[in-house]
Amino acid sequence: MRVLQVKEVTHSYGRRKWLGRSELRPPVLSGVSLTIESGFCLGLLGTSGAGKSTLGKVILGLEKPQKGQVLFQGQDIYHGSTQVRRELRRDMQVVFQDCYSAVNPRMTAGQIIGEPLDNYERLSVQEQKRTVENLLERVGLRPEDRNKFPHQFSGGQLQRINIARAIALKPKLIVLDESVSSLDMVHQMHILSLLGELKSSLGLSYLFITHDIRAAYTVCDGIAVMEQGELIEYCDDKDGIFESIHPAVQRLIASILPEHPADRLPS
Repeated sequence: MRVLQVKEVTHSYGRRKWLGRSELRPPVLSGVSLTIESGFCLGLLGTSGAGKSTLGKVILGLEKPQKGQVLFQGQDIYHGSTQVRRELRRDMQVVFQDCYSAVNPRMTAGQIIGEPLDNYERLSVQEQKRTVENLLERVGLRPEDRNKFPHQFSGGQLQRINIARAIALKPKLIVLDESVSSLDMVHQMHILSLLGELKSSLGLSYLFITHDIRAAYTVCDGIAVMEQGELIEYCDDKDGIFESIHPAVQRLIASILPEHPADRLPS
């Protein structure tokens, strides 16, 4: 089943002033189209300024594009009723790069994870407590961690809490916007492993936005690459990315290739 369809999306940030003149800014996104099927993880790669995070905001309903459509579960997210948009928000969750700014420092881990449950479910106090504790265990933390505050966790642990919050409502799609880039290599690998496990056990679909081709290759099924607001490569099979002859893709690949050919991805 098709979970997400982006159709010919174009977006810019209006006009800019320069030396007393006003001129249109160049588009941040130019005719971008992609699809994500149920249970599929698509890695969206690109250097800084390529437009990938803006596309993520458009998909999440945070930036309405000038042209094109975003269909989530067959519904246009910018033209549905208030009730339709509310239900779509339930089924599409997000994990951001900065795990600290994504949470309220005055809330406990239990309150953070329970926030979407408060908004969409009618659980008793005990039911919510059990649900939160199960979610903590699912992401590799302890049930008693629900009473801790954000400053009492490491960055990797706090990102696990953000992931627990994202899966609390059993969404159909999670947008992960540079969700491991602020972590050290050890925590990155732990989070990537966790994302893989959750994808398999819960049947999740991901849009994994990153500049790191190695991270994308680790967790994703397919890979797409953006440059200057355009989608320049799209591979349903992630191994296909290594056959691309586009210079921007070649630069991404070169950034992770070790010196010895026998050590290069894919194995």
